[in-house]
Amino acid sequence: MKRYDENPMYIQLYKRILKNIETKKYSYSEKLPSENQFAKEFGVNRHTIRQSLELLKNEGLIYTKIGVGNFISNIKVPYSISDKSSYTSKILDLGYEPKTELLNIDIIQSNEQIASNLGLKTGLKVIELKLLRYANDIPISVSYSYFDAYIYRELINNLKCNPFSLYKALDIAYPHLEITKQSTVFEAVMSTQQLSELLMMPLNSPILTASTISKDQNGNFVEYGISYFRGDTCKIKVDLV
Repeated sequence: MKRYDENPMYIQLYKRILKNIETKKYSYSEKLPSENQFAKEFGVNRHTIRQSLELLKNEGLIYTKIGVGNFISNIKVPYSISDKSSYTSKILDLGYEPKTELLNIDIIQSNEQIASNLGLKTGLKVIELKLLRYANDIPISVSYSYFDAYIYRELINNLKCNPFSLYKALDIAYPHLEITKQSTVFEAVMSTQQLSELLMMPLNSPILTASTISKDQNGNFVEYGISYFRGDTCKIKVDLV
C-alpha cells in the first residue's frame, strides 16, 4: 500500500523543491521558476508556494532579488588571510550586493582574551561593535570588533555613514591610519541559538570562526576581531606571495 505524506502541502512542496535544488534541476546562474510557474507545475495556489519558498529562504537556501525573482544560494565568500581589502569591496568584486548592519555598539571592560589581543591590561575599557554582514540579502557572518576605547574614541562619532562600513568609519575618523592583518586563527564550531537566528540557519550547524589581530603602520594594535561565518558560504584563501 502506498504511504501518503501527512505533512501540510506547503511542507511537501518545500521538500520537492529542495530535492530539485539538490539534484541540480535548477541552475545556480538562473532564477527559480516564478510563484505562478511553480503553482501551475504542482497544481496548487500561489499562497502555498509562497509558504514553501519562505521556508527555503529562512534556511538560507534561496534568496530574493526584489523585482527580479528567487535564486539558489551559492555564495562562497573568500576569506583572504593576507588581504587588506574591506568586506564590501570583496563582495562587490564577486558580483554580489553587500550590506553591513551595525547591531550594537558598547563600551565594555576587556576580559583577558580581548585585552591580550589588543596589548592592553585586563579590565581596561574597549569599544565593542557587533556587525551582521550580508551578500545578496543572505546573512553571511556575525562579527565582533574590539578597539581601545581611549585611542579610538573618535570612532564612535563616525559610525553613521550610509551604507555602513566599519573601515570607512575608521578612515573618516583616522585618515592616516593604515591597518594590516597580523594573524588569523580559524576554528570550526557549532552554531548557538543566537547565531543560528541571525544567520538564518538550523541550530548546531557548522560555523567557521576567524579571530584576527590587526595593527597599524607603526606596529601598534588596532583591532581584535572575531567573525562567525556560515560554513556553507565561506572559503579560505591563502596568499603565499
